[in-house]
Parts: sequence; structure tokens; C-alpha cells
Amino acid sequence: MMTNPANRVTQGQFSFLPELSDEQIMLQIKWAIDHGWALSVEYTDDPHPRNTYWEMY
Repeated sequence: MMTNPANRVTQGQFSFLPELSDEQIMLQIKWAIDHGWALSVEYTDDPHPRNTYWEMY
């Protein structure tokens, strides 16, 4: 069973990962690019998203 002790808005499996620092995010992105992975970012400005259609960049 998953728990959400920080009371964060969670949407999807990866949202349960711990918070990452800017440097940790940079290293994750660098690793993915170095290994030829295609990356995208989903975004919404709704603080309590109820739909599954977000902007993707």
C-alpha cells in the first residue's frame, strides 16, 4: 500500500518518488539523454488536477 505522508498532490506512479533537488533532476536528465532516451515534460497549472489531459512539451 502506498502512503502520502507529505500530503502532496499525486498523479501517477512516479509522483510517489521522493522530492529531487535541481542537481538530482539535472543528473537524471543527463543520464537519459546520454542513453538516447526521448524526454517529455507534462505540465498543468491546476493545483488540484482532476483530468488526465495535461500540456506536454
